[in-house]
Amino acid sequence: MSETSDQSLFEQELETVHQQYLRQDLEDRLEEVATEMEETMLQAIIARDFLDLEAEVSDEAKEKVREAKGCAADRDFDALDDVIDDVEDQVSQDARQIENTIQEERTEERDRVRAMRKLNEHVEAADMGKLKALESLLDDWDWKAQVYTDEAEDSFEAKQQEAHDVAATMSNALQQIQEDLLGSYSGTTLEDVMDQLLSDDPLYFNDLTEEEREALTGSNLADYLEIRLG
Repeated sequence: MSETSDQSLFEQELETVHQQYLRQDLEDRLEEVATEMEETMLQAIIARDFLDLEAEVSDEAKEKVREAKGCAADRDFDALDDVIDDVEDQVSQDARQIENTIQEERTEERDRVRAMRKLNEHVEAADMGKLKALESLLDDWDWKAQVYTDEAEDSFEAKQQEAHDVAATMSNALQQIQEDLLGSYSGTTLEDVMDQLLSDDPLYFNDLTEEEREALTGSNLADYLEIRLG
């Protein structure tokens, strides 16, 4: 075999290795995109069910991922190479939008739960363990640890159900805490006062009506208000 033939064969082998590397890189990128979209969709389920937010991966992102997966399935890596950048950008954009929406709402909900926990330290009406667990989850937002469990199946449908279950558990816990902590004040003179106590707005004694002041004096909130307003 001539030196020229050897060189040509070597170059062909290099090109084969190069193409294999590019294909693997494209498949890895596609897998990362699919994982990011799956996680965004699961997080959106919790946002809708628990935080009552309108959070949804766009049809455009879903279609682009389907198109990219089709290219990979057909082993059309030139086509996949043409679209992968756009797919990554679209999925990441959707993920950021949903995460930003969730961030704002869950921070507000966490602050309210934190206020309930501090109130409960004085009135001892609700389950403190549930309050702390809910506050921690809203603070850390480690939802993956709740959804991606050892018991969960690998199918996306199973993970979706797990996300619905997690959101339902959180909603039920919050509802029970609110009932235990605030239920006795519902329909009373102190109902509006309780709402303000758990909000970010300061509560000023001078803003209370005479009836509210009298009700507070005879309630189990007197010591808590003295600490909060002192």
